[in-house]
Amino acid sequence: MSKIAIIGSGQAGCILAYALVKAGYQVTLYSDRTPEQWLSHSAPTGTACLYAEVIDIERELGMDFWSDTMFPAQGVLLESARYAQDPEATVMKGRLEYGRSGGAIDQRMRIHRWLEDFEGLGGTLVIEGVTPERADKIALENDLTVLAAGKADLGRLIPRDEHRSFYDRPQRNLAMTIVRSKSGKHVKDWFSDRIPYSSTKFDFFADSGEYFAVPYTHKTAGHTYGFLFEAREGSRMDRFAGCKSGEEVTAHARDIIREFAPWEHHMVDDIEYVSEDPHAWLVGRFAPMVRRPFGRLPSGGLIMPVGDTAITFDPICGQGGNFASRSAKYLAHEIVRHQDKPFDELWMTEVNLGMWEKYGRGGCDLTRIFLETPSPATEIVLHAARTDERAADAYYYGFPHPESIVPALTDVNVARSFAGQFGITQPGA
Repeated sequence: MSKIAIIGSGQAGCILAYALVKAGYQVTLYSDRTPEQWLSHSAPTGTACLYAEVIDIERELGMDFWSDTMFPAQGVLLESARYAQDPEATVMKGRLEYGRSGGAIDQRMRIHRWLEDFEGLGGTLVIEGVTPERADKIALENDLTVLAAGKADLGRLIPRDEHRSFYDRPQRNLAMTIVRSKSGKHVKDWFSDRIPYSSTKFDFFADSGEYFAVPYTHKTAGHTYGFLFEAREGSRMDRFAGCKSGEEVTAHARDIIREFAPWEHHMVDDIEYVSEDPHAWLVGRFAPMVRRPFGRLPSGGLIMPVGDTAITFDPICGQGGNFASRSAKYLAHEIVRHQDKPFDELWMTEVNLGMWEKYGRGGCDLTRIFLETPSPATEIVLHAARTDERAADAYYYGFPHPESIVPALTDVNVARSFAGQFGITQPGA
């Protein structure tokens, strides 16, 4: 069987490694951190809410040890406003995947367990901070080398795809913090009077940005919320630059919620940072990017991307973590299907384009739609989803399945057909 090297031990790297080891391949997984460093000395890589069908990938590979007790995300409560304290903010409620439970499970806890178990399954784990020079040597020693280094600088080994990358600069300034209830109530009670199922909470402000509260299962604090702020540069929400601690990020988060969302004042004073975890926060910015199917190293060897290295999504629609798992599963299937034939440029290009058509294009289109001013088609769909929860369910089904909703969000005729399924006509029609 072919020798395969995977550089990067995040979600995509681990899932690819497990799938290939179980298929009988000789797999070496390179991690720049030990399992303990991942668990105790790393920041979460985000608050990505994995959809139920994506968690199924971990279940199939024997990698799911947490979903039975996770804080589930079963639906979405969305409020959209033109500006802070907008008295005419609109509300939308709907279920994700028609009620199946997804959730955000602390990636540090997952990767710690996966790395601990990996060699027992027959893989080889190497703890090493791989440099570009070292990656070149690794590529020469293996039949296939895959880069799963997330957004790290090592990703520069694979060029940006100018034709598929829509943006060349960050679209939002980002901040994340993991919080719990100061009073000791279950955090789901913050929204339970407004929506009957465990919910992700979205707040959109057209002039400033967005923030999301995602049901999150923290490695020690358990059921918490991961708050992610996406601030438009220079807006009233853009105030996290220079933060040095999770407590500082959380203080700004409380101030923003007080200032922007009077409908959430009941829970602001109950928010506190999970102070026993000094790493449960992030501040930063990055440009969304699609990379080419492979990079050519100085020796002539090839390296191909997966997960965040293949497509770096802005987190506004939660596509990144879900693409990481799906792309890893897709690549593993294509490797097995290829058998022992050479992993050459043509094969890498064909696999990358297949991955793009199946999982990448729709996720990028959906993300771009929500980073931009809503089009007339999008407004029709949003009006329908606010009016009828059946339409909202169909709309939110499009987040794990963009191909089901992107046509309606981009084509007025399809949007009208979508609304018509629920007996809804657009305002003024």
